[in-house]
Amino acid sequence: MKFFLDNNETPQILSVLAPVYRQHEFRTAVEEHLTDLLDIPLFQELSNRGFDAIITRDRNQLGDPAERGALRSAGLHWIGHKEPNTEGISIITSLTAGYLSAFPHILNEISAATCPLSFRVQAIPRELKQRVKINPI
Repeated sequence: MKFFLDNNETPQILSVLAPVYRQHEFRTAVEEHLTDLLDIPLFQELSNRGFDAIITRDRNQLGDPAERGALRSAGLHWIGHKEPNTEGISIITSLTAGYLSAFPHILNEISAATCPLSFRVQAIPRELKQRVKINPI
């Protein structure tokens, strides 16, 4: 499958996703020279270039009926997430972990899909006690 990383998504997630899911292709807006295209024409162009899905932070694409319709017409799956309430390296680690653990499910669902689907990836909890158990030795 071929995945497009939208302009507004953290490109660092691909340094983990691409090697793990190496049988799939991941391309960025910069690599495809599509950084200035508005969403509706972008969706059709992605379809023309053989993309299966867009990975994005733009949750408005699902809320806007015209954009949602354009996604459906282009046959593109939508993969995104809620903006993490953090900053810096925590954004990258939370998003990367969330996408990494969600992708097997996303791939299975896309393989069986008969219509475009949206996937809202959940961030991995990042608080110390949510991620690590610490005990004295």
